[in-house]
Amino acid sequence: MMTTSTELHTYQRGERKSKVFRSYEGFYVEFYVGGKLVERRALYEHSETYAENAAENFVDEVITLNEGK
Repeated sequence: MMTTSTELHTYQRGERKSKVFRSYEGFYVEFYVGGKLVERRALYEHSETYAENAAENFVDEVITLNEGK
């Protein structure tokens, strides 16, 4: 469980927003649509750059999610 984490980066385009965090386990990204958290993706085995790319790809709609539709 992620108990202590630090927010490192935020990306936003329109209704989509993503945040990159570092925890003791590694990096993870939260994806938001319209202010609602739709996914928290653990990228613990990857670098900060990888997490940043995932965050940016989400706001650029390269990564698409079900988003409860």
